[in-house]
Amino acid sequence: MEGDGDSVIMCGAGGGPPEPEGGWPEEIAPCCYGSIDGGWAECDCWVPVFNAPAQQRPNQEHKRLLAAGVKPTTRQGMCTDCAYRPGSPEKSGDESYAGGPDFLEGIAHRGERFWCHQGLLIVTAWRHPSGLEVPGHPGAYCPPVVDGVPYQVDGSAGLLCAGWAARRRALTAATR
Repeated sequence: MEGDGDSVIMCGAGGGPPEPEGGWPEEIAPCCYGSIDGGWAECDCWVPVFNAPAQQRPNQEHKRLLAAGVKPTTRQGMCTDCAYRPGSPEKSGDESYAGGPDFLEGIAHRGERFWCHQGLLIVTAWRHPSGLEVPGHPGAYCPPVVDGVPYQVDGSAGLLCAGWAARRRALTAATR
């Protein structure tokens, strides 16, 4: 039941830096082809700043067990900012997050795995060689993913989202 699918689903915003509050500075000295064509937003020189000094390599024992068919562990309880909580940005339809209420309901219904974000690598800011730094999106998670499983900063396998698991159980019970 828990996570029968092979999908890797997270609600993070991907790509480069989000537009800073108040917009981009007017002037940009071209530093790459992207900046010539599209300004700050398309510049290829942005460097991500992460929430941890280093991402550990995925734990080999976890990889072996998961490859052997052992089901991933589900987080004990919903985290305070779980995508499945009422009022979350995802449940509220915040378009800056990849996923909305229908998406979350659909993946729970289909049994497609949804991973908890706790402990995963996240881009907290973007730094440009010019010195400009903009905050990262709060959902810009970018963990290493091996065989469909995201790995936490400490190298351990990610946990399935407790909110997703609870919704999945409720939907499964309702169809019996």
